[in-house]
Amino acid sequence: MVSSRRDFFRSVPALAALPASWRAFAAALESAPGPPAAGNEAYWKLVSRQFPLEADLIYLNAANVCPASRPVMDRYWEYLRDFHANPSFQNRDKYGPLHDRTRAKLATLFHVTPEEIAVTRNTSEGNNTVIRGLDLKAGDEVLITDHNHPSNREAWQVRARRDGLVVRSLPVPGPAGGAEELVSAFAKSISPRTRVIAFTHVTNTNGLRYPARQIAELARGRGIWVHLDGAQTFGALDVDLLETGCDSYAASAHKWAMGPLEAGVLYVRAERVRELWPAIVTAGWSENLKGARKFEVLGQRDDPRLVAFEAAIDFINLIGMKNIEARVQALAGHLKRELRAIPGVQLRTNLEPELSAGVVKFRLAGIEPQRAYRSLWAKHRMAIAMTGSGDSEGLRLCPHIYNPVEELDRAVAAVRGLGG
Repeated sequence: MVSSRRDFFRSVPALAALPASWRAFAAALESAPGPPAAGNEAYWKLVSRQFPLEADLIYLNAANVCPASRPVMDRYWEYLRDFHANPSFQNRDKYGPLHDRTRAKLATLFHVTPEEIAVTRNTSEGNNTVIRGLDLKAGDEVLITDHNHPSNREAWQVRARRDGLVVRSLPVPGPAGGAEELVSAFAKSISPRTRVIAFTHVTNTNGLRYPARQIAELARGRGIWVHLDGAQTFGALDVDLLETGCDSYAASAHKWAMGPLEAGVLYVRAERVRELWPAIVTAGWSENLKGARKFEVLGQRDDPRLVAFEAAIDFINLIGMKNIEARVQALAGHLKRELRAIPGVQLRTNLEPELSAGVVKFRLAGIEPQRAYRSLWAKHRMAIAMTGSGDSEGLRLCPHIYNPVEELDRAVAAVRGLGG
């Protein structure tokens, strides 16, 4: 965590003067009553005021899209106006160093090197870069899970049909009996032909957090590539990719990282980069590109959006990733405890922090999810998600640092009222 306002501004090279919203936010945090502890409501109310959410909206859908803070949007608009006022090559030259700075900050956040980071457009693009780029042949096996996102599930099925791969999908318990159960399921499914294990770090369906490090250790000795979909962990958990030991990891800025749409990150472990083919080759691509940069040459980019991505990382660092994780876990834990006390509620998400993060899923006996979903919006302006059927059926609530505890309590009261 950046320890003071002065340290923060030293950490952000002033290629252009930072908008006033940054200085105001940093000053507010410095004068906040007490440290950014998970239960310090006064501190987190200061944070929540940085977001432009409507006052009567109970927004609990961080697993889908998060609002960006005013400081992040201010930097984006500043550069967007500048770009369109002067789209010359000369003016746009500044985006090269800015792009590299964003990559370096992402690397620091994930505890890896800049050469292992590609700045992409979203998780789906990162997932598909790995799926399309690995050298695999007919008969090779890929292990996934039933609750993988379509970009890490159906995309494998398409590749399998094209090249004769065998894709085996493991069921996802909700809740799970423990980490050993999850690791054991993969261990029992590995065969001599298994070449890839691709799974979701935290599922968006029932909030299950997979023990990524143990699964990666299981695969490493067998030469199996481990790909991690980090859409629900980037910005919610303090992710150490070096410690996790995966070979690749993809995530988006627009979810828990509270950044812009159409910005993302792909990590590829340094010794594995040469094994992955680029999905797109266009102007600017070269065999001489260093490290994971060869996976981010995608054609014309919205350069100001990359500045907004850097600003989102700055926003995270100003608060501290560990502090954000503690707050997300505290909010999700509060929701789970309060929901579990409601008659007829069945939690689909584990209570244990090591097996969960910010995604909370539950069923409500006797009430069809679609009806409950519509009612909560119509009566309380609760913006949530729901699954209408299947093994992840139910309502999904995903709180983030912009949600005060009192707002969660209003949401719980609204759920309780559904049975009345």
